[in-house]
Amino acid sequence: MSEKDNQAKEVKDRQQNKQMTDAYYEEKAQNHAEIVSWIASAEKELADLRLRKTLLEDNFSDLLREYRRLIITDAAISTVAKTSLLAYLTYELLQPLKDATLKQTETYNIWQAKYFLIKYQLTDKRELALNFKMNVIDSRFTANFMPLILLDLQEMTATVDESQVLELIRLWYSEKVFSRNQLSLINYDLNRLLANFKQLGFSVAPNLLDNTRALEVNLESEFPLETRILDNIFITTMDSTEYDFDKIGQADYQVKLNQEQKVYIHAKQNRTQLFVDSNSRRRSILEFFYSLSIFCSFNCSRLDRKSGEFSRLFSFIN
Repeated sequence: MSEKDNQAKEVKDRQQNKQMTDAYYEEKAQNHAEIVSWIASAEKELADLRLRKTLLEDNFSDLLREYRRLIITDAAISTVAKTSLLAYLTYELLQPLKDATLKQTETYNIWQAKYFLIKYQLTDKRELALNFKMNVIDSRFTANFMPLILLDLQEMTATVDESQVLELIRLWYSEKVFSRNQLSLINYDLNRLLANFKQLGFSVAPNLLDNTRALEVNLESEFPLETRILDNIFITTMDSTEYDFDKIGQADYQVKLNQEQKVYIHAKQNRTQLFVDSNSRRRSILEFFYSLSIFCSFNCSRLDRKSGEFSRLFSFIN
């Protein structure tokens, strides 16, 4: 073989070796990338498991910190970790109800207490909304979840939707969805929750549900004060030693109740105004209405609470 042929063969051999070498390294690179990806997935899964383990060990303060770090910031965590965090946190919020067999239902975000169901859900602002579905007195009735309490876990505020509190009165008296005794027990448990929120550090603004404050409430009905309503009130007060009824002006009346509580009635054209005064007695609006039979005399609907900057419509005693 000539020298020229030898040189050609060497060039060809080098090219073949290069091709073989490139394919080998290419495969190694692919394998390397695959393993790196597996490690990243494993590390992510391990981190998630560690987070879930930590959540199991956390108390309320720790869970609150994790909520702010992960939920409010919309951090990338697994669905399981997020669901677990919300479940553990809401249990701490609902802690007072555990003596009434508080338990999770088959639906992940619904807790079952003795007198109602509680469904929690995140709002667009990453607040925690607590919706309540009260037990009904008869299976023929149905009840819907009521958006009753909103928790801001960043600012630590608890806000009660007063329109829903007044809706409870309407459902009790007008719709007969649940009994007076049920309303009393519902009121008791809801106030235990408010007390727990305060103990956990939430600021709870004055509201119609809170039974730790006196009642001084303005109400307004879209209906006129009819003579038959006044007659019913008069008859009721005459039959009871605890009540009294006085006309104190041309269109003003005063209903004196037990323990020096009072309701002032003012008749306007096509409307009726009420002012409820509990005489510094601490009670919720629910307690005030279900504990006094005098209100069975009223035939009002679409009442309007006017106090401060808010106005709430509700219907009751139909």
